[in-house]
Amino acid sequence: MANTLARGLSRGAVEELSRQKGEPAWMLQRRLHAWDVSESTAAPLGRRGDLGTFRAMANFKYQDVSPYIPADGSGTLPAVIQQSLQDALVNERAGHVVQRNASVVHVELDEALKRQGVILTDLDTAVREYPELVQQYFMTKCVPVESNKYTALHAAFWSGGIFLYIPKGVEIEQPILSQIWIDSPASANFVHTLIIADEQSSVRFVAEYNSAFEDEQPSILNDVVEVYAKNEARVEFSNMQDLGLNVWNVTNKNAIHEKDASVTWVMADLGSKVTLENIGATMGGNGSVAELVGVFFTDHDQRLTMNTLSNHAALATNAETLVKGVLAGQSRVEFEGMIRVQPKAQQTASFLSDHTLLLSDECRSESIPSLEIGANEVSASHGATTGQIDEEQLFYLMVRGIRREEAERIIVQGFFEPVLQRVPLENLRARLRRSIVHRMSGTDDLEADTWVDAQERWEIEGVDEHAISLDGTKPEEEIKLTEY
Repeated sequence: MANTLARGLSRGAVEELSRQKGEPAWMLQRRLHAWDVSESTAAPLGRRGDLGTFRAMANFKYQDVSPYIPADGSGTLPAVIQQSLQDALVNERAGHVVQRNASVVHVELDEALKRQGVILTDLDTAVREYPELVQQYFMTKCVPVESNKYTALHAAFWSGGIFLYIPKGVEIEQPILSQIWIDSPASANFVHTLIIADEQSSVRFVAEYNSAFEDEQPSILNDVVEVYAKNEARVEFSNMQDLGLNVWNVTNKNAIHEKDASVTWVMADLGSKVTLENIGATMGGNGSVAELVGVFFTDHDQRLTMNTLSNHAALATNAETLVKGVLAGQSRVEFEGMIRVQPKAQQTASFLSDHTLLLSDECRSESIPSLEIGANEVSASHGATTGQIDEEQLFYLMVRGIRREEAERIIVQGFFEPVLQRVPLENLRARLRRSIVHRMSGTDDLEADTWVDAQERWEIEGVDEHAISLDGTKPEEEIKLTEY
């Protein structure tokens, strides 16, 4: 039976973790190399004058957390986790993986998919049974160990994890669901998801991050997601992060696209005390396509930094990033989006937009969209807006008998709805709507139908799209370069 490791991160802890897992020598060597990289790499501190998320994450006290808290082996899950399994985002699914703290406690996959060669298992098992695939793809090109200090720590201490391989030509119609649960205080959890979609395959993958403990001792989730989309593969990855405010989250996600491959990221950030998020798409194959849809709602003293990268490295690639979020309380949000077009990436089309709504005078938001253009036949644009609810429009609704709180909620729903319509999974859209209603109302007793179609309400009440006053708007910048 595996034992919980002592608090603090060390080279000895890496060796003990690998010993308890009975890993082959090559994985131990990879872990030790990663530990050496983490020791020689400083934590990123952000830029001068930013809102402090990088520095807050760098100051997390790893000496106070255990890097490995395995399942107790009883096979019994706490009631709150059992309930979450019943209320999962995906009811009809092709596969299901549940990880509790450092251990995967449940794996299931449709028998017909098994016969077609689909592999869904925990990463610990994949190391033993599919070593050639793990050695080739695990933190080599997609999210390299050396990317930053947090990826190096992840590579040294990962445990549990999800491994998914879809063979050539296999199309998985129903989604595959993973649920990550943290219910141990003072724990460091390093969860890895590795998805390999072979040529002309397709999959929809849904990941839920939740926590359930009341202790004030914080825990941290350091997760990495790697997606390899081979020629003409289609991958859709949706992530609902609703961790408690006693959990910190640092996440690195990236996809590598081959010829005509398509990857869609859907990111919903609602929880976590401090979140540092890096999401990328490397379009290395001609005609490949990337899409990122992001939604966030922060309140209290939450901190969120989201960095996105659309890296165009081949001919005729396309990408679009759309992020919308609301801030309340004393929360802080930073968004930095980058479109990078490499010299050989002619005929690129890439678009980036970020829109933020402030609900209090104490919250702060910064948006920095950027372009790096190395080709001369490009269509690229970026834009960012930050604003508050217009008081005149609120008054307009209130004189018609609508309470201020409900009027604000109607406007917020109208702000979110266009981006929610871009979320491909209906259950995720419904969950996001309920979560937004909960945040706005302060109660979870409301049913899903309390979501108001704001556009319809505006037509009834006469409130138009100017209900949000965009102060300090950064105008959209567009670059079109064509060489004849």
